[in-house]
Amino acid sequence: MTQTNADSSILEEQPDASAPTIGTFQGVISAFHTARAEIAGLFAVVGVDPTKARESARELGINRGLSWRLTRMVRESNPAAAASDVPGTQSMAKFFDACRERGASKEALESAAQAVERFELALSRCSGDRKTFAMLLANGGAPRNSNNQERARRKVFEGACGVWGVQAQTRFVTVFVFPSPDDPDQLDAGHVTGFVGCRRLSSRPWPLSYEAVHRSTGDVASFVKEPLHPSGHTEGQAQLFQEFCSPVVPEIEVHEAGGYKRFELAVGPVGNEGLQTVVFGTRLRRLYPRYSETPETAGFMVLITTPVERVLFDLFVHRGLMVPTGIRTQLLDRLMFPHVNDESEYERMSLPLQETAVTLPPGVSGAMCPHIPWYTQMVTSVTSRLGMSINDFTGSRFEMAYPPISTTLSRRFDLLPHPR
Repeated sequence: MTQTNADSSILEEQPDASAPTIGTFQGVISAFHTARAEIAGLFAVVGVDPTKARESARELGINRGLSWRLTRMVRESNPAAAASDVPGTQSMAKFFDACRERGASKEALESAAQAVERFELALSRCSGDRKTFAMLLANGGAPRNSNNQERARRKVFEGACGVWGVQAQTRFVTVFVFPSPDDPDQLDAGHVTGFVGCRRLSSRPWPLSYEAVHRSTGDVASFVKEPLHPSGHTEGQAQLFQEFCSPVVPEIEVHEAGGYKRFELAVGPVGNEGLQTVVFGTRLRRLYPRYSETPETAGFMVLITTPVERVLFDLFVHRGLMVPTGIRTQLLDRLMFPHVNDESEYERMSLPLQETAVTLPPGVSGAMCPHIPWYTQMVTSVTSRLGMSINDFTGSRFEMAYPPISTTLSRRFDLLPHPR
């Protein structure tokens, strides 16, 4: 395996390339994600924050019950938790009317209405109504409720914030994997990673990103990288994706130890005064072999060393790549196994995961993330800099609330033999 540990290191169970049949369970799931992206797009068009139900109700002039269902639909990426709460046709019509009054275009409204209509049709053919669909989800159609695990992880998060003196709202990793233009037998990757709402509670420096590439045996491998948005004179500053850093471009210090390169946020103000969004972006050339005659994998990892409320891991795989066994996602224990990068140990290192990855709807709207308002803008910027289109990729998203620190989130896939 060639595995990137770029504080990070490709699709969850890879679906068939064709669209799911509309009357199937997967057809409902696909229609839900498309409708979700369209509704989120309308919120953005009319300038209303979909993460705030009360404010949304007041600004749109709709009742709180409808606002709650709409904002839940946008915020919740797991259809098992939100599909049965999608507003009905009449309620949606009230939302569309409110958006029209706030200046939403006819085209945006029609697109959203068509997506909602497709969801209603898929739901009707699959189960008949929302109540029956919720029963289907509860009886094996979706993962079991993981509220107990999430509550336990939240306690760990709260304690870790006090002990280490740092916290963040969202930790994200976004990777695009595609054949190298100058060598089709190799794979390139566009890699973006960062923190939204990072806040220090003590003034000491804090590592934001770790960079390394390891082979399946754990040996360190060399690689070639280029900044996606080169700026600044030091390596740390050059890798910043400055248009998405706020409120100011941070000072980044780089240190090397133990086979890793560590990118640290320099000493600065604490609390809300030091609230920061930091984004790094690189292009990694000829990072993986595209083919292997022996069992090998390629993948990415993100080291969870900062207490965060949410981790989001998006993998966009070029449609020209074959991933027959899908993408495997594992949460690796770094408390008991702090320095192990040997893939043969991963099963033993894995912690239980009830969360699963979901396939993203096609197009840039399918990449919408309610926790990061500018996320689709970033995706568009990255693909443009790579000289590609988002439509060249199939995307997959893994989300987890309050991921435990001292873990590594790994996503990887098998390499195929070279076609003869």
